[in-house]
Amino acid sequence: MTAIIMLNWNGASDTLECIDSLRRVEGDFFCVVADNGSADDSTGRIEAYFQEENLLHRVVNFGEELKQQPANHEYILYKIGENLGFAKGNNAAIRLIASAKPDHYLLLNNDTIVEADFLQQLEAFAKNHPDHLALTPLICYNSDRNLVWNAGGKQRWGLRKYHYAKQPVQHIKETGHIPVTFLTGCALYADASLLQEDGTLLTERFFFGEEDFEFCLRMNQQKCKMACVLTAKIYHKVNASVAHVEPLGKTYIYYLNRFIDMRLHLSSLAYFLWKTLYPIYIYRLLRKLGYTHSVTTRFIAKVKRESAKRDGVSQSDFLEIIHNFSLDN
Repeated sequence: MTAIIMLNWNGASDTLECIDSLRRVEGDFFCVVADNGSADDSTGRIEAYFQEENLLHRVVNFGEELKQQPANHEYILYKIGENLGFAKGNNAAIRLIASAKPDHYLLLNNDTIVEADFLQQLEAFAKNHPDHLALTPLICYNSDRNLVWNAGGKQRWGLRKYHYAKQPVQHIKETGHIPVTFLTGCALYADASLLQEDGTLLTERFFFGEEDFEFCLRMNQQKCKMACVLTAKIYHKVNASVAHVEPLGKTYIYYLNRFIDMRLHLSSLAYFLWKTLYPIYIYRLLRKLGYTHSVTTRFIAKVKRESAKRDGVSQSDFLEIIHNFSLDN
């Protein structure tokens, strides 16, 4: 059986639309909707939906254990009570259902809509290709379902590039599947054997971002085969037409995470070479976004300096950077 794990944080409307699409899904699964401390009426709306639609469900509070094994197509509303972030929230749900011993875990964004056969397609591929332990479906834009958002991608030297990004589905040359070295946490289908010794799937070093990149670093270092299963299709509510420039503080967190991640995974020599060359890429990108030479060079210097002091970026670090980011400290 597959355990589908979906995080909710102040997003009940998206979550309920995703659940509505899951109700039509074929195959054996149960779903944990883990509420990451929503400050709105999310949990009340989700629980009311389960009751009104007469869905098999239960509510579990953080710290409680499952009193009985999940049934097929059961929904579990897990009230975590605080915002643990993406990695910790998913890991908390995984720990909750550890005793159920699912064969696979599917981390699924709450702002997705799924095709009825997507899970069966993933399960069939996994059965026929047991050496592929991590999979992703083909993810298209919900706003234009013929346009690819993510067909997995390549991870190389601290960079990642999606296959067929913003291209029509008919441009895909491969049939069946695409071998990948990067897949996103938006829809990550993982064999239970990939759980770490502490029972987690994702690193908890980073409160925001980097968890899927670190996961793929580990998988590639372990020579784990991964693939995008083209016959499994879902849709993601991202805007294909708007180019969004992140605030400098959020951009700083992204690169701070990446420098820490690469330092912890590369040899000393490889990391020395990487941190010498990678800033060239950052410099060109920030200059293209309109930042001055002075701001860009100070930004890079700060990332290199601070990443050498840390082994992760906690929630408190994240909030401090978001609200009080400055190149002067």
